[in-house]
Amino acid sequence: MTVAVAALVLAATAAAQTIRLAPLAHGQARVTFEQAAPVFTALPSNLPAGLRGLSTEEIARQWPSWVEQHDRDVRARLARGDEDSLVNFWLYGTSFTTHPPAIARASPLPTSALDDIVKGRLNDLLDRATAPRDNERLQFALRVLAAHNADPRETGGRERARAFLVDARRRMIREFAGTDQALAAAKAGGTAALTAANATIFRDRGLSSDTSILADYSIQLGLETIARQGTLAPGSVRRIAVVGPGLDFTNKADGYDYYPQQTIQPFALINSLRRLKLAAADLQVTTFDVNARVNEHVKSAESRAASPSGYVITLPLDGDEAWTGALLTYWQQWGDVIGTEVAAVRPPAAVGAVKTRAVRIEPGVVSSLTSRDLNIVVDRLAVREDDGFDLIVATNVLVYYDVFEQALATANVAAMLRPGGVFVTNTAVFPTTPLRATAAYLRVAHTADRYDEIFWYQREAP
Repeated sequence: MTVAVAALVLAATAAAQTIRLAPLAHGQARVTFEQAAPVFTALPSNLPAGLRGLSTEEIARQWPSWVEQHDRDVRARLARGDEDSLVNFWLYGTSFTTHPPAIARASPLPTSALDDIVKGRLNDLLDRATAPRDNERLQFALRVLAAHNADPRETGGRERARAFLVDARRRMIREFAGTDQALAAAKAGGTAALTAANATIFRDRGLSSDTSILADYSIQLGLETIARQGTLAPGSVRRIAVVGPGLDFTNKADGYDYYPQQTIQPFALINSLRRLKLAAADLQVTTFDVNARVNEHVKSAESRAASPSGYVITLPLDGDEAWTGALLTYWQQWGDVIGTEVAAVRPPAAVGAVKTRAVRIEPGVVSSLTSRDLNIVVDRLAVREDDGFDLIVATNVLVYYDVFEQALATANVAAMLRPGGVFVTNTAVFPTTPLRATAAYLRVAHTADRYDEIFWYQREAP
């Protein structure tokens, strides 16, 4: 960054103070140009198309409009993520059909056999979606179809629904092919190139809410290192935030949908912090998400926990996968300090080989969660430095954004951390002051050839 450009940024910052957006409710506000200035300074060649080629003063004037448009665009991507979830449900789910999942688990399926399975599953899905009863996934399917003028209960709706889902599947196939090509090209460039490619590989995809315990296992290993190094002191973690907590709708690889929808990461994080003696007695968790389904689920979790059945987390794990011994141990111990193991829902035969456990979470743990509708790229909470978050976690979230957006998100994270607070993510990002410029790093193996990368950054003291 040249001195001249930096001076322009500083000058525009002063001018932009009169263009700030009004704060949102409860101390939440859009990021101002002044607050974003360090990102412009650090990444002048990564500006988004709407701001590229403008002078700094022009960018300052355009900033409020760009922020609002970005928020609209992000929320529009939720619709595509919902389409992806529905296609995965159609192809792999087991709660609406007796057909096997459309995936070759043991040996390759002939194309004709696979086509028959896909068609049979689609017919079953459309049949069941017309009367979803208390199946919340089928209720979701009906809402998505109706929103696209493809309600199978209406005249002509069934054929419109069929065409809509087939088109969505074709789009996803094209997107997966593009992803594979990009990663193959990056792999040829070495480890650093592959890490960089992985960091933004879904920047044009729909925003998905799917989740699993694999990222949570990786986070626990990162926290073990953080605790061992003394980066966070024992009993010091009082307030944590989870960006994009996720909602376990249907796994895109295995189609596990035989149990109620659930959010996993907030509880996994609490369990890990308690096991590692990092959690304070009054630990509180805030979740940030732009997905109304996720936010509503978190808000309703407390009443579910108070019901006779309680808030139960079901933990399926592919029984044919050669998981590492350490990951299996994590799965076996999951929830051991925040709940009680209970009988798990019996998986249907179509699921195939699956290990499963279930843990009923203590009501007091569930009540420690608070949900907020917040777009981490353009929103932040106004918190005092001495009352900021001790830990913020974002896994499988920032990968949906480009480098500039990730840097904005990271700046918002930094603003919400207390001095000494830690940001943990499985996406390599570009941090700006007050986060340290370099991250601690850990590669976590899930199997012999599947792994996750965990990075953590600490907010420096003033």
